[in-house]
Amino acid sequence: MKKFIPLNQLFVELRNKKLSTWLDKLNFSHIFIIWMSIVVTFGVMYHFLSTPSSLLIYTSNKEQVTNLVDKIYFSFITATTTGFGDIIPLGFFKVVAIFEVISGLLLLAFVTSKLISIKQDIILNEIYELSFNEKINRLRSSLLVFRQNISRIINKIEENSIRKREINDMYIYISSLEDILNDITSLIDISGKSEFKKVLDTLSTELLFNSIINSFEKLNELITLLNQNKSDWRRDITINLINRCISITDTLFAKLNSSKNLTEKTITDLNIQKNKITEMIKSSLKPSEPVNVV
Repeated sequence: MKKFIPLNQLFVELRNKKLSTWLDKLNFSHIFIIWMSIVVTFGVMYHFLSTPSSLLIYTSNKEQVTNLVDKIYFSFITATTTGFGDIIPLGFFKVVAIFEVISGLLLLAFVTSKLISIKQDIILNEIYELSFNEKINRLRSSLLVFRQNISRIINKIEENSIRKREINDMYIYISSLEDILNDITSLIDISGKSEFKKVLDTLSTELLFNSIINSFEKLNELITLLNQNKSDWRRDITINLINRCISITDTLFAKLNSSKNLTEKTITDLNIQKNKITEMIKSSLKPSEPVNVV
């Protein structure tokens, strides 16, 4: 049975998540400012909270430290755990000095983890970029394979060696086109909301959308040839798949129109080509008199 997270634990996790997010956003200049603020704050505390029983003294002459600058200096060597020994705390200031040492060590640990995190981010970004580019290439290759499969069917029709079963099964290739278009849609949805999410560059965007248009042109060539031969290729599943592919493509181009990846002229040219070929396919989907294929 699924266990529910207690409400108090949920609040703790949310607070920890917010704290972690805030810490991740800190850069080295912010850390330095925080560290200097801690050093100065403790130095001021040593100055204004000084009492006859809690004070700083010089080890050389056993006199009380009264200079604010010297107290900030002591705070600095304490936070850095340097400890020259020229000034020492007495009374309650020993406890204060311990807390300052702990604060300094925590900040040092945070800086170290930040350096490691930056290195990890660089490595992860490189890995993601390789994976991202590989996915783009895979999608373009998949579209190429789709066009090759359609070309093979076209060649068989032209050679009069196509079988009816092969025509009836052409929906399998169109189904693969739908899957490819859905994958491209998820890729286009990547809009840089996270630092590890990339946006398609100009060249990849243009090549990918041109490849989509070329695939529809090849599909239109097949449909036109089938209609010319009056082949009985229309099946509900095939027609529905083609319409879904056109619908997904319209969504993709809507995303392209709202993006700034390409120039306005390039986007306009791509839209003209897309609209032209999809309208041709839609008109070709109208039923005609079927003739059995031997």
